[in-house]
Amino acid sequence: MRIRFTAYKIAIVIIAGFLLLAVLYIYTGNSEETANRQAPSHEGTEVDISSDRDTFEYFLSTLGERDLAQITQDYENFADTISFGEKQKVLFEKYQAYRQSLTLISLPNDMTRLGYLTFINEQMQKLQVEHFSDAERQRIFYGENLAREMTIKRMELEALGLDKEAMNAQWKAELDQLPPDMKESYQNAALLGEMNALSALDDSEKYHQLNELVGEEAVSRLRAFELEEAKFDTQFQQYLTERQHLLDESYLSDTEREQALGALRESYFTDEERRRAEALERIHDGDTTNNTNAI
Repeated sequence: MRIRFTAYKIAIVIIAGFLLLAVLYIYTGNSEETANRQAPSHEGTEVDISSDRDTFEYFLSTLGERDLAQITQDYENFADTISFGEKQKVLFEKYQAYRQSLTLISLPNDMTRLGYLTFINEQMQKLQVEHFSDAERQRIFYGENLAREMTIKRMELEALGLDKEAMNAQWKAELDQLPPDMKESYQNAALLGEMNALSALDDSEKYHQLNELVGEEAVSRLRAFELEEAKFDTQFQQYLTERQHLLDESYLSDTEREQALGALRESYFTDEERRRAEALERIHDGDTTNNTNAI
């Protein structure tokens, strides 16, 4: 069975729905300094145009680095480059208002996990009706709403205390009601859950059970991928050590240091690997700074 990337998005969408409720959304002011440069977290990235929602979240993910006025301006500059940009500007304003309204939801106390998720799902869909047309809701929130609804159904089935066979039969009946592409995605999500559960096993047993789940060819590709990842990780750690030596060299000017770092990066990584290495560098530097500040 081939695992599509959509399966990963299902889990991400569920988590994002909860995180939205915790966002402090109102920022004011504007800054000329940031007006013409990319936000730090977006350096080296391109706008996510997978869907309207992904595009909106791409821009709004910089909230905190940039104020809301600048984010809106960044989005409008982007919208001017697409043929349907004027309509999208209006939709982006609606989406901002919707996200802000999520922070006003009053969360009840003493609820079960299932009750909490059911309450959140009802409140979010109520706000979607207030802010968007039926067609807009279908386009922006179909996947997100379905993910929460399927999670609720799964939890309701688990609460019944069914045995594994009965549980699988009931869940299959729920999946059979979905469109084919979504059905496959949820089946793949379940498969990924089973695969992740094997991570605690030793390699021989893990690969034996993986072979039962996904077949010998897929396991071979997985092992090759894991070897490549291990090789890259070792290489990256060696690179960080040499990079730190260059950063510590006080006799180098800023220009000389940048040139030396660029040459070092080229000696370790291919063009395809270099962007990934640079992104990992920023994460590493951010973690180091946070750890230093915490001391």
